[in-house]
Amino acid sequence: MKKYRKLWVGLIIAAVCLVVLGVVILVDQQSRQSSIKLTVPEAEAVVGEAVRSLPLKVANGSVSVADQVKVTVHEVTYGQEKDIILQCTYETVDILSVYQREKQAIFTGVYGYYLERSQAGTMVSATHILAWMGQEMADLVAEAPALSGEITLTLYDTGGDAPELWLDDDTVNTLLGGLLTVRNDVNATETLTWEGEQISIKNNNSLRRGISDCFGLNNYSSDQPDASTPLMRAWHSFANDFYRNFIEERRWTYLTKGLATTLAITGLALLLGVVIGFVTAIIRTTHDKEGKLSFLNWLGTLYVTIIRGTPVMIQLLIIYFVLLLPIGIEKFPAAVLCFGLNSGAYVSEIIRGGIMAVDNGQMEAGRSLGFGYVPTMIHIVLPQAFKAVLPSLCNEFIALLKETSVAFYIGVADLTQGGLKIRSITYSNFLPLIAIAAIYLVLVLILTRLVSLLEKRLRRSER
Repeated sequence: MKKYRKLWVGLIIAAVCLVVLGVVILVDQQSRQSSIKLTVPEAEAVVGEAVRSLPLKVANGSVSVADQVKVTVHEVTYGQEKDIILQCTYETVDILSVYQREKQAIFTGVYGYYLERSQAGTMVSATHILAWMGQEMADLVAEAPALSGEITLTLYDTGGDAPELWLDDDTVNTLLGGLLTVRNDVNATETLTWEGEQISIKNNNSLRRGISDCFGLNNYSSDQPDASTPLMRAWHSFANDFYRNFIEERRWTYLTKGLATTLAITGLALLLGVVIGFVTAIIRTTHDKEGKLSFLNWLGTLYVTIIRGTPVMIQLLIIYFVLLLPIGIEKFPAAVLCFGLNSGAYVSEIIRGGIMAVDNGQMEAGRSLGFGYVPTMIHIVLPQAFKAVLPSLCNEFIALLKETSVAFYIGVADLTQGGLKIRSITYSNFLPLIAIAAIYLVLVLILTRLVSLLEKRLRRSER
């Protein structure tokens, strides 16, 4: 029974996950219809408010047109995608036909107004042009012929207190009597005829902006409003954030390049730390066992005390900004040196502890066989000590990998800096920081697994 315990536990967990997933999908499917129910007058009020909110407050031309729009809702039906379908008739003014007929007169009049004020020495701003155009458009709207027809509008339940009207370009252009076409033509016009001569207004920003602002509309999107279920909305939000943070403009390369830098710093610092730690450990154990190398032992003890007693970030800042930057040393070698020195102090204590743990009888046995101190240490003591401390050394290497994450404080483009670069571009905190943590976690899990395999191998060799 114990043999299949893990299998049964796995099956139970899988069954629970399937049940939870089924419940989530069921709830998700049941929430596809709109929870908002509207009467015909309520639907008309929503549509009317949406149309009135389209013009910018200063866009007198757009406001004049929107004030003439009337939508009558005749039927309200409900779809299966949180949509509310309205069968309507609309009444508006045909501003497009008036504009096409009076375009030359409009541009000639506004340019004449511009020249008159300019020649009088009065500053002509876009606001002045907008005020003149607003009055002109109000008069044209009053004279515009009526326009009516049938239209199908769609509201979407996006989770707010009121449904959202889908205002695509065609809908806006229809309800406002062609105003969108008028605005696009105004923005594209770069020349006008004045007293039989073609005048370029391409670089006349005040004139062009004043005319354009008269037809200004608030931002609206032709994309269908997101009325998906909460589960799908969360997924869409995550997918959009993922694309924006990593896929768009290949921003994932910030992480891959940073990861390469982090691994390079870790590898070089590891080699430096092992060399420094090994030499320091030999000096200190030699002093402890033989009473020699007193001065070097004092230096080694001072080095270990300082490194272990101060934060690695402070060490990094001191080494780069105080010691190396004034002599022109770059950031990358400064980071390698700092982390190598920091790791060396801990490695030295691990190795020294392993050497001191070897029974003194091993040293005496080597000496009795005619070996000197150094050969005995190399051939007898160190192999035993290294085998005992190897798992601890591997754990120190894992800690070194994580400690390199502070290298971005001196501007090294490591993994952390890569994630923060994405964060500064997208103003998103969650995904870039989670990505950094996940990559470090995967690296640590891989190294931990390797250490575990090494420890098992050492235990088998002992048996």
